[in-house]
Amino acid sequence: MKIKYVPVANSLAEWGNKSAILKRYEGLNVYTLNRWLSEMRDNKKFKRGVINPTHKLVWINFVMFEDFLWWKQHGYSRIKAK
Repeated sequence: MKIKYVPVANSLAEWGNKSAILKRYEGLNVYTLNRWLSEMRDNKKFKRGVINPTHKLVWINFVMFEDFLWWKQHGYSRIKAK
């Protein structure tokens, strides 16, 4: 799988839904994103980066999602565990 990061011009948003993440990371599919969001929810370092106010609505923190990707690749994060 090849995933390409696509920056969003003039965006000040800190949070977005699944479609916003999929737009930023071309090549990422919904199945993989759902698995990664589950991993984020289960990980003490990243669970604050995913909010589910309802069973159908999810909000993802862009910075924490990127930190999670670095953590998945390298085994560490730029953020500290809280």
